Amino acid sequence: MNISSKLKAIMVMTKPMQLMLLSITMYGAYFAAGGLPNLNALLLAVAAFGGIGGVTALNMVIENDIDSLMERTRSRPVPSGILGKGEAAVYSVLLTLIGVLAAGLINRYVAVAVLAGLFFDTIMYTDIAKRSTPLNILLGGVAGGMPALGGWAAARGAIDVGGLILSGIVMAWIPMHIWFISYYYKSDYARAGIPMAPVLMPVRDVVRLVKASLAVMVALAWAFAFTQGYGVLAALVVTLLSILAYARISRFAAEPSRTAARGIFKFASPIIAAVFLALPVDYWLIGRMVAAL
Repeated sequence: MNISSKLKAIMVMTKPMQLMLLSITMYGAYFAAGGLPNLNALLLAVAAFGGIGGVTALNMVIENDIDSLMERTRSRPVPSGILGKGEAAVYSVLLTLIGVLAAGLINRYVAVAVLAGLFFDTIMYTDIAKRSTPLNILLGGVAGGMPALGGWAAARGAIDVGGLILSGIVMAWIPMHIWFISYYYKSDYARAGIPMAPVLMPVRDVVRLVKASLAVMVALAWAFAFTQGYGVLAALVVTLLSILAYARISRFAAEPSRTAARGIFKFASPIIAAVFLALPVDYWLIGRMVAAL
């Protein structure tokens, strides 16, 4: 296989769409914390590609046995044989190291966020919780919140309340994002023996948990606005979109279907993107005006 084919396979292993979405949370937090388009912003892109993409690729190596059993993942580079498990592991580790090094060049707090994402994603979620508990994604969600925390820390040079709240918003969003696509593919997860909540728990219980997580997400958005002195626009956005999501989830609970589950999954991504796109607007239009008074 030529180099270009291998590079393409490595890119596939980074899950570009997921990488892009988490990068939005990272840069949204960075600019909402007062970050500028400077060298740190460039290093943050490298840290994201290596830290998020590399860890994602490493997870695919670890989950090769699972991916080979699931119809939707059998064509991934490792189970399909496009990349050997050993070479995929090497590429994944190299990418992750590049991400950690780039993060460390920004400051130690960004490096901590990347390393925490690595720990919670590969060890706590993929290697332990995913195979043992239907609430596995609650641990995996911690990793999902690390890009936002890292982005905030890149601008502020610290891990503080604002960054922790923003990472919490992402964590609270993740159950809706993951569990409804898990419902859509629940026969796949059942075949692979993965105890995702929609596979083992009644629909009504999954719906209650997702609704509770939406309420937490809204509460955290308002907590950010009250503690930071800006963020009302983002809080209004997340409140409105969560109400719409709540209505769709309630309809799903009344008549569960794979089609409805996939629709909710697709609706989830714009929610978190809209919130983290609104946050920098809040900072530059409202936060700076308040600070000038």
